[in-house]
Amino acid sequence: MKEGKGQKFSVAVLIIVAVSIVLYMVQSAYFSRTGKIETEYALKSTQKEVLSVEGFAVRDESRIVDGKNTSILYKNSNKVYVPVVSDSVNVAINDVIAVAFENENQADSYLEMRELEEKKSNLTQLQAQKDLSRINVIYLNSQIYSAAQSYAGAIADGDFSALSEAMDEFRENVTSKQIATGESIDFSSMIESYNSKITSLETGLSAMDYVRSPFAGYFVSEVDGYENAKAYDDIVQKKVQSLEAERLINSQSETYENAYGKIIGQHTWYLLFDVSIEDATIIKTGKSVKVDFPERSIYEVPMTVYDVSDLKDGMITVTLKCKYLNERLAVLRKEKLSITIEEYEGFRINSAALLKNEEGIDGVYVLSGSFAKFTPINILYYGDGFVIAEKYVAYTTDKDGNKIIDEKKTASYRELEAYDSIIVKGTNITDGKIIS
Repeated sequence: MKEGKGQKFSVAVLIIVAVSIVLYMVQSAYFSRTGKIETEYALKSTQKEVLSVEGFAVRDESRIVDGKNTSILYKNSNKVYVPVVSDSVNVAINDVIAVAFENENQADSYLEMRELEEKKSNLTQLQAQKDLSRINVIYLNSQIYSAAQSYAGAIADGDFSALSEAMDEFRENVTSKQIATGESIDFSSMIESYNSKITSLETGLSAMDYVRSPFAGYFVSEVDGYENAKAYDDIVQKKVQSLEAERLINSQSETYENAYGKIIGQHTWYLLFDVSIEDATIIKTGKSVKVDFPERSIYEVPMTVYDVSDLKDGMITVTLKCKYLNERLAVLRKEKLSITIEEYEGFRINSAALLKNEEGIDGVYVLSGSFAKFTPINILYYGDGFVIAEKYVAYTTDKDGNKIIDEKKTASYRELEAYDSIIVKGTNITDGKIIS
């Protein structure tokens, strides 16, 4: 009896071992059909759709009276004119915008005097800080850091007009910190020296004429000769012909003798460019875009599509509108443009990973532990070998055709998350399949 039981036990063990071997072989064969699995992380990315074109800027700077452009400011004599307001500053009627001198030496003396007065004013303010009981040193540290960044940024952007201002700001904040931390600094002698120089310069100056603005607007000291190239009102009234930008870009500038500046009537200005109908398919009136001027180191200027011309020879002229004006934008004219028409933010996914499930929903397989899990996505942009996609949202439509989020269906699927391992290579992979 014992021998029979022993034989039965041995047979049972053999059967278990045989079944395990068979299961192992079946499992190995099953896994081997997937081939070598390769994955890539789901990472957030931004893709821009950009148009690179040439454009022409049009501003309200051609106020015509009796056939003459009164926006252009002319010298009334052979005197030397010195603007006393910065470019793009808003001026009212009769505001002083310049002073006129008999000769260059007088003008140079006046400019030197203004510079000394500004330096004296800064030192006077710093001197007054010595009487303060508390100064926020942490705040000053942040101001010093900010001024240093502004200085470095001005160098990187090639905006050398901002270098002096950034350096003065840096110097003032460093000095303020020295005062705040107890260092003994006396500016009295420097202030007195500035006063002496200012008095000497004032004595040498002859009578100067104050030049006032003929109307309200934005003063700009540069006159480039294209102020009459295109009537501002024509742009406002959307009277722009096809290939208008090409005509303007190829136009010749005029010469304005004795002009020392101009008044731009309004801060709203326009930018015209030509583009083929193929490249303009996504340009629609009212669309917001961002415009870069790479040769000017000006980036991401917000504008809107104001008008689109009729089609001619496969081309249209697009008019962009901008409501923002500053010193650098006020002198733009014929420019190289990089226009961001669309900007897509989402997960950058290898095209090899894309598939559709039985419902026709786009998605990918994500390696979740040892399992392949179908994860749906909404594709925003198709690139060369990749897509930009966002997490899946299911929609239904109401009787009026409006989209409504189907929260139940959306929640029934796994959501794609950052750093998920997306399967980009493998064969015979199915939802829920074990991956060895």
